[in-house]
Amino acid sequence: MRAEFIGAPTRRLFVLLRTPAEGSGECTLVVPPFAEEMNKSRRLVTDFANRERCLGRGVLSVDLSGTGDSDGEFAAARIEGWIEDLAIAAAWSRAAGWPITRLLGIRLGAILAAKLVRMRAMEVSSVVYWQPVMNGARFMDQFLRLRAMASRMTPGPAESVSDLRNKLLAGGTVEIAGYCLSRALCADIDALDLAGETGTPFPQTRWVDVVVDASAPVPSGTQRVVDSLRLAGCEIEHVRVTGEPFWTATEVVRNPALVAAS
Repeated sequence: MRAEFIGAPTRRLFVLLRTPAEGSGECTLVVPPFAEEMNKSRRLVTDFANRERCLGRGVLSVDLSGTGDSDGEFAAARIEGWIEDLAIAAAWSRAAGWPITRLLGIRLGAILAAKLVRMRAMEVSSVVYWQPVMNGARFMDQFLRLRAMASRMTPGPAESVSDLRNKLLAGGTVEIAGYCLSRALCADIDALDLAGETGTPFPQTRWVDVVVDASAPVPSGTQRVVDSLRLAGCEIEHVRVTGEPFWTATEVVRNPALVAAS
């Protein structure tokens, strides 16, 4: 394992490169999920990296600006800056002898991975999504709902998602589970859409969902997005594995089936 701070002295990014003991070769760049979901997925990413190392490939993880051990404040984060962080990490990995040949986008990171390919003409052979977020605005409503639900368990008036959005529109910030969300970042995420960010041509894609019952019908919203991407000319394989939803679990989750399907 090679752990370093890279980038400008005023904007250091923490990266972790896990590779086989010797040589150089293909590498997967992990595009992390949002806020606390990043910490909830770290064990799974480690398991994925260990499997890749056994197959002779590397895995690069990066803490985006304002998250994890990287410099910056979460309240100042912007999507454009995170895309730049990923490009910087990819260039560093290439210089280290491990060029990025695949992307693993986790949850909101799936949309960021698609945006990276489109905006930076990222030449990768394939993309893997873990439980991808399909629409940024709906995802933001779910994130704001965490604060709204918490407000009902404390003294004082209860807050609604609408109240919190109005506060953001007025220029304020909203703290949710320890993360200070700004109006600018909320607006950035509201504008994200997986289908809209996936242009053509696009690398071969494997979309992996974690479900309780793999025999149950695919949700109509998921099927609609998968079908629209296929109609647009994207080669997508949709896979479902059983397991606990790692992005909401209170305990550390491991899922060998998810790792193997990736």
